Amino acid sequence: MTTRRTRGVVLAIAPHAESDKLVTFYSPDMGLVTGIAKGAKRSKHRFVNKLEEFTLLSILYRPPRRGGLLFLSEADLDNAFLTLRHDYSRYTTAMFVAELVLRFTREHDPDPGIFTLVHWALFSLDTGARPPRIAAIFLLRLLGLAGYQPGLDTCALCRRPVSAELDYRLDPASGILTCSLCRREAYAASGQVLSLQTIRFLQQAQQLELRLLRRLQMPARAAGETINALTAYARHLLQQDIHSRRFLPVTGVRNCRSAPAVPRR
Repeated sequence: MTTRRTRGVVLAIAPHAESDKLVTFYSPDMGLVTGIAKGAKRSKHRFVNKLEEFTLLSILYRPPRRGGLLFLSEADLDNAFLTLRHDYSRYTTAMFVAELVLRFTREHDPDPGIFTLVHWALFSLDTGARPPRIAAIFLLRLLGLAGYQPGLDTCALCRRPVSAELDYRLDPASGILTCSLCRREAYAASGQVLSLQTIRFLQQAQQLELRLLRRLQMPARAAGETINALTAYARHLLQQDIHSRRFLPVTGVRNCRSAPAVPRR
């Protein structure tokens, strides 16, 4: 069968049999896929120091005959993102990125925008960007690419534009803002408070080109508000916990009481 080549960001590695590895990666032309690297544990040339989580690879593979796993023939290392392995906060943020992609994407459903976003997040972390800010922006943009962009321009109930005179919460069950004037009792005890500064930052982060996002300055408090609010929303959408969230280096956050997840009909 014809050998093909693709690029991919490695999201997960698992041992298989005595000498093989299962490699799950996200590719711009194939989406989320898993391949088997035969003899990878013993390889001294084809895969040595390459099949690691959070690496960017150029992969030579053969497609399966009838579904199943790709057969990985060889891999060239495009970027190892080495600093992620030597800094706890950067590594745990990369874990957060990988877990979100694994949960929000489906196998063989490619989206080049998601691949570009993942590469941007890992490159930014590797070159010195602050982990909480990258985690917040990554989650915001991933929700948009997945079709669940939160509404941040107006109160969803009264349709008034966001202003400094009111306070706002993001409802974890719907991803909408509600203001203090028209918030019902059902909303009063749930959702993360978002300051006006945080909302303005997120409005810009939704609209700017990805290459410009590192210029946005986001205080630690705003990053914490964003991560808490959007993680609660993501948990509701996924109907499961995001385990790596607990390891993120997030500080300066006001109280967040999230409503219990309700299955969508």
